[in-house]
Amino acid sequence: MLEPILLAGAVFAVLVWAALTAYVLRIDGLRTAARELVTEALATLRDQDVPWAPMPERIARVTPILARMSRDMILHTAADGGTPRASAEVLAAYMVEKWGTHILLREAASHRVPREIWRRTASLNVVYNLNLPPTFDLLGRAVQDPATGVASVGLTLLGTSSDPRATALLIDALIRQRHPASRVAVHLEHSPLRPVAAYRELLTNADPVVRFWAATLLAGCPEADGIEHDLAELSDDKDPRVRKAAVQSLSRLGGDVAREVALRLLRDAAPFVRAHAARALGELDSIEAAAPISELLGDSDWWVRNAAKGSLEALGAEVWPVLVRCLEHPDKFVRNGAAEVFQNLGILDSLIVMEAASDDPSGSKIDLLRRIAAAGGARMTDSLVERAGSAAPRVRQLLATMGFEHAGAA
Repeated sequence: MLEPILLAGAVFAVLVWAALTAYVLRIDGLRTAARELVTEALATLRDQDVPWAPMPERIARVTPILARMSRDMILHTAADGGTPRASAEVLAAYMVEKWGTHILLREAASHRVPREIWRRTASLNVVYNLNLPPTFDLLGRAVQDPATGVASVGLTLLGTSSDPRATALLIDALIRQRHPASRVAVHLEHSPLRPVAAYRELLTNADPVVRFWAATLLAGCPEADGIEHDLAELSDDKDPRVRKAAVQSLSRLGGDVAREVALRLLRDAAPFVRAHAARALGELDSIEAAAPISELLGDSDWWVRNAAKGSLEALGAEVWPVLVRCLEHPDKFVRNGAAEVFQNLGILDSLIVMEAASDDPSGSKIDLLRRIAAAGGARMTDSLVERAGSAAPRVRQLLATMGFEHAGAA
């Protein structure tokens, strides 16, 4: 009795497997055929005289192929970022001619279930490219939609538009923050428009996140009169993130106001603000700020100390006198930081190699080398020998005469 049951089960399993295989092969065949039709349609639209023909003629040339394609496939191809703009316009025009605009507008307006999101976003792309009257209303709804995919497409399309309505919607999205403000700000930053007046209004917004992004975005408007003074006012903002954005944007704009603000913020209560102030002075090539920047080499925060070193390095070899004074500082962090800057500027290597090659090393230079090496520690002297290459034996010998007998020892 058991054997017939097992046999029947095996036969049933084989039949199910065969049916599934046939179904998969059929679906794969349909997909292959669809891809071939898309390729054929796009190739036809690229044929010699087709791109220059009037729209009705272009539609007529491709209609025999499109008639064999589903509406979804045409919609998907028209919205695909890889489809050439001229070809996408023909596909969109064909859809409007055959099915009208009402379906496109309905699909671009909403979706009922997650699997329909692709159709909504594709329709949004086509509606935008056709520049239909409700376009900006639909994009405004899209950027406020809780579905990230829908909002992302809406933001992207608005960020490419030269219509002032687009930046107005982006700024509204920045204020509402239904989606991360940083994402909205990226599209505003890359927009072809610069709504300076709107950004200035945001500088007094109650939300510090909005003020932060307003200050950041204003850095991309260097041609606007007086924005450095607007940003300078934000350097006293109660939120440290806003103060940081102010000094960063000012450093991109340059000028005396930027230097004054950055110098003042070197003593800010927030470590990351002090760090950005230091970096700003390096970017501004403010050599006169080397001394106050060097004071941050002893800051309690590692990030601030690192920013100070980076800023001094950015200012170049002219910071030499300030670094020499730092070698006598009672704080070991200041001494060590100064030694690192000497090394990273290449000054230390030049000195050690030059003096090692000399038969009569300069006493003052040897003294300076000793102080730098002492401040930098064993790791620095070892790295000096490693970088010396063929001159390593003489460098090691010179270091030994300075009291660093084990420098570079294996």
